[in-house]
Amino acid sequence: MMRTGNDNDGAVAPVEDEAPPLIVSDEHVVYRDCSAADYTVFECQATVRDTGKTFRMHTTQVSGGRTGAVCIARLDPTGIDEHVGARYLIARHWRISTHAWGWEFPRGMGEEHESAEETARRELKEETGIDVPVERVNVVQRIHADTGVLRDSIAVAEITVTDTDIDAGWQTTKYMNGVDWELRNAHWVDTNTLRAMIANGEITDGITLACWAIHECRENVAQHK
Repeated sequence: MMRTGNDNDGAVAPVEDEAPPLIVSDEHVVYRDCSAADYTVFECQATVRDTGKTFRMHTTQVSGGRTGAVCIARLDPTGIDEHVGARYLIARHWRISTHAWGWEFPRGMGEEHESAEETARRELKEETGIDVPVERVNVVQRIHADTGVLRDSIAVAEITVTDTDIDAGWQTTKYMNGVDWELRNAHWVDTNTLRAMIANGEITDGITLACWAIHECRENVAQHK
C-alpha cells in the first residue's frame, strides 16, 4: 500500500500491482491519416478479468509512435546580482483543437531515426531559431499526455541556453515572427512569473503544466539534498 501524504521522508513504499483488470485482444487499426502527423486510431476488445464482460476501446497515436519532446529552455543569469534568477522560454501557440492561442513550452513530434534529445534540439531550433549542441539537452523524464486514450510518450527536455545562442539565432527574444508560423510573442520569464501565470489561469496547456511541475519538483529535491 502506498504511503499517505503525511509521511515526510520522501520515500514511497513498494507497490505490487496485481494482474491487469482488463485483458486486451483483437487490436487493429481502424483509421490512419498518413499526413505529417501520421495520425492512427486503434480498436481493441477489452475483457474484464473478474466478470468476463467485453467491450470495445479506441486509442490513438501520432508520428508512428515516435517519442515527441517538450523543451524547457533555461537562460541562466550572467551578472553578479544574486536576486536575478533563471528565465524560461514560453511562447504563444495557436491550436486548431481549441481555436485559441495559449502559452506553451516549445515542443514537437519525433522523426524517424531521431533520439529524444535530437528531437528537442531540432524543435527548439525550428520554433525559435535557437540552436544548441545536443550535449546541452537533458531528457529528465518521459510522460504521457492522456493515458486513457493516447499512446504517445513525450520526453521532458531541459535545455541550457546562453545569450550567445540567442544572439546567433535571432536578435530579439521578444518576437519571433517568421521563425515558426504557429508561434508568436515569445518571452523569457522568471520562475515567479511562471508561477503567477499558472495561478491566474493564464497557462492552460496540460503538457506545459506537467513539464513545469516536473521541473519544479526536481529543483526542489536538488536544493534539499
